[in-house]
Amino acid sequence: MYPNPPQPGFPQYGLPPKPRANTGAAMTAGFLGLLTAAMIVWFALYNVVYALDPDGGWSGPVAQNVVGGIVTAGLLAIAAGFTFARRIPGAWTLFGLCLFYVMAVFVATPLVWGTPLSIHLKWIFGFEKSNGVATALASIFGILTAIMAAIAGSVKARG
Repeated sequence: MYPNPPQPGFPQYGLPPKPRANTGAAMTAGFLGLLTAAMIVWFALYNVVYALDPDGGWSGPVAQNVVGGIVTAGLLAIAAGFTFARRIPGAWTLFGLCLFYVMAVFVATPLVWGTPLSIHLKWIFGFEKSNGVATALASIFGILTAIMAAIAGSVKARG
C-alpha cells in the first residue's frame, strides 16, 4: 500500500509531461484571436446602432449579423482562452473557427446574398463605413490568427 497514492490528473513521477502548444505561438494566436473577436463585436454593435436608427430597422440580414457576430465572438474568445493556456486542441479549435469565419466572409456571404464578388470585396476593403472597416480588420486578423494557431498547435513544447 502506498502512503500517498497518486492523484488523478497529475503525471506520475518519472513520466514526461503532456505536450503543450508552443508558448510564443500560443500567446500570439490567443492575442490575435481576441483582436478578431473584438472586430466582430464592433461589426455586431454597428448593426445594433443601425437597427436602432430611425432610417434603419431590424431586417433579416441585420439580425443575422448581430446574433452571428455575438456568437462567433464568444466562441473565438473561449478558444483564445484555451490557446492562451497552451492547450493543443484549443489552438486547433481557434484555427478552425478563424478559417470558418474567413471562408464565410469571402465565399458564403456573396453566394447567399447574391452579391457579385467584386462588389463584396470592394465593400470589405473599401474602408468606407465602420462596418466595412470592422469586417476587413476581422478578416485580416482572422487569417493571421488561423496561421498562428496552426503553428501553435503543430509545434509542440514539453512542460
